[in-house]
Amino acid sequence: MKSAKAKGILIGLTAILLVSGVMGVAYATSNSDDDPQQKVDLKLRDDQDEPWQDGISATWTVTNMAPGDEFSFDESFVELRSDFPRDFPGKVEITCDYLDSDEMAKYMVITSSIYRVNYKKEVWEINLLTGELTKTLKKKDTILPSNSNWQIQDADGDSRVTFYELKQSPLTNLPSPLKAKEARFEMSVRFHEDAGNEFQGDTFNLTMIFTLKPGQAEGEPH
Repeated sequence: MKSAKAKGILIGLTAILLVSGVMGVAYATSNSDDDPQQKVDLKLRDDQDEPWQDGISATWTVTNMAPGDEFSFDESFVELRSDFPRDFPGKVEITCDYLDSDEMAKYMVITSSIYRVNYKKEVWEINLLTGELTKTLKKKDTILPSNSNWQIQDADGDSRVTFYELKQSPLTNLPSPLKAKEARFEMSVRFHEDAGNEFQGDTFNLTMIFTLKPGQAEGEPH
């Protein structure tokens, strides 16, 4: 028997922030002779209106998720903000980790994943499942071709994108918000309908990891 009886799964989702691999403040070299060290600070929050500060974590929980069920974390988003000036861009890496087996992760299908950033004078919305970028300026949308640098790849070739893929192939070159601007990350998840009884009553503990790194994002339009 497959999905009819595979019920009771509990998904715990936690988001954390890393800045160049460590919690807190990172430093990157700037082009200014007067200020050789440009202080960079990336901050994270969720819908609980927590203050902007380093080390914030947010926990999202879904209970009793049966095969075929889908949950949208539309009220539990993550916002990122940095102090990068306009002429000193940075890049954001998004990946995940989990305590459970890869087998369960392969049934946790990411059905929607959007990275929205106020960049320069435009709003950029990147579909992380397709790599497609939509740029909005003065209420006019421009859709650019898909960019593989901004797409979660189907690492195991099973025609679905899951948390297994995001762990195996992190997104490494997303544009960072610039000073006084923000970025927002949203996603929806479905417990695949082919999941079997072996997962009944299990808990899937996932950590989403956001890392800020200096340097221009690859594939970024100039």
